[in-house]
Amino acid sequence: MQTRGAIYHHSELVFHNGFTGKKYLILLNTPVKNEPYLFVKTTSQKKDKPSTPGCIKEHSLFFIPVGKTSFKKDTWVQLYEIYEILPRDIDTSKEISIVGNMDHKMIDAIVDCLFESEEDNIAPVHKNMLRPPLQDSLLKLKEKFKKDR
Repeated sequence: MQTRGAIYHHSELVFHNGFTGKKYLILLNTPVKNEPYLFVKTTSQKKDKPSTPGCIKEHSLFFIPVGKTSFKKDTWVQLYEIYEILPRDIDTSKEISIVGNMDHKMIDAIVDCLFESEEDNIAPVHKNMLRPPLQDSLLKLKEKFKKDR
C-alpha cells in the first residue's frame, strides 16, 4: 500500500475529456482497505500559468519549482480534477509505476491548496478520504486559535 505524496507515472491515463496520454500523478490520500487512490495530475507546460511557488488558488494550481521534488522540470499540480483509481487497477496495471515521493510538508500544502481552491467541487466521500473528520476538526480548531491571538 502506498502513502499520500507518492508520485506515479501513468503511460496511458484517460483524461476526463476522453483523450489519453502520459502523465505524472500525485497520490493525495493513503487508501485503506478497498478505498480508491485519489490523484491529481501535473504538467510542466507553462503556457499562461504563474510561476509563484506554492498555492495559486485563483487558478487551482500548485507550483513546484524544479529541484524541490523528484520532478526534473518546473511542475504545476492541477487541482481542478481528481482522478479516482481502484487499488486492483493500480496493482494489475503495467501503465502505472511509482517514480518518487514528496515530503509530508509538500503534500500537506498541496492538499490544503486543493481545499482552498476547490472545496465546493470536492465530493464529500473524497473530502473524508483526504481529511478524515477528526483531522478536519483539529485543523479548524488550530485556525480558530490562530485568529484569536
